[in-house]
Amino acid sequence: MNAATPTRKRGRPRNDEVATPSIDCLLTASADIFARDGYDGVSLRMLQNELKVSYTFFHHYFDSKEALWKAVVDKLAGRTTSKVLEALNHIDEDHSALDALKSAIGVYIRSAFEYPAIYHIYQQESQRQGPRLDYIYQCYFEAPWAYIRELVDKVILDGKLKPLPIETLFFFVQSATAPVVQYPFYQKLTGSPALSAEQIENHIQQSIDLLFNGWHQ
Repeated sequence: MNAATPTRKRGRPRNDEVATPSIDCLLTASADIFARDGYDGVSLRMLQNELKVSYTFFHHYFDSKEALWKAVVDKLAGRTTSKVLEALNHIDEDHSALDALKSAIGVYIRSAFEYPAIYHIYQQESQRQGPRLDYIYQCYFEAPWAYIRELVDKVILDGKLKPLPIETLFFFVQSATAPVVQYPFYQKLTGSPALSAEQIENHIQQSIDLLFNGWHQ
C-alpha cells in the first residue's frame, strides 16, 4: 500500500460514510418497522438508528413521524389500489363485470402476499377510530368500494349473483388476507414453515371460488 494512502480506523463508520438509501428503500424499510411495532411503538430517533440514516437526511424529507407514516401508506396502499382499479375497469366483450370483480378481488388478496407490511398496518389501525384510520379509509377504500358497490349491484341486476351486503363482501375478502396478518398462526395450522408460490395462488383461487360458487360439489 502506498504510504500516502489514508487508512480507515476500525469501528462504526461515520454517518457520512454510510451509503445513503433511496427514498423508495427508506419507505419500504420504514413500512416493515411500522408493521412490526405499530405507529405508537415507533419514534423518528429509533428509525434513524435502525435504518442508519442521519438526522439531516431523514428530516430533509420527513418533518414528522406522521408524514413518514403517510408516505409509507401512500406508497403501498396506492400501489395496491391502482392495481385493483385497473382490474375493475377491465370490462370488454371478453371480460364481463363479474370477471372484473373476481379479478379485482384476486389482485387485492395477492397484494397482501406481495406487500404484507401495509396489511399489518391496516390491521393495526382498523381496531380503533382515529385520524390514521380516517386517512386510510378516505384515501384508499372509500372511492374504490363505492365503485365496487356499483359493480356488485350491476352483477346482481344481471342475475349472476344473489344480493349481498357490501360490508359482508369486504370482510370476507379481508379475511382471505389472514395468512399474511396471522402468519405464525397459519404456520401452526398448516405445519408449513413458509408459503410457496403455489400455496399462495391456490389460496387466492380457492378464496374466490368459495365466495362466488360456495362450498358444494
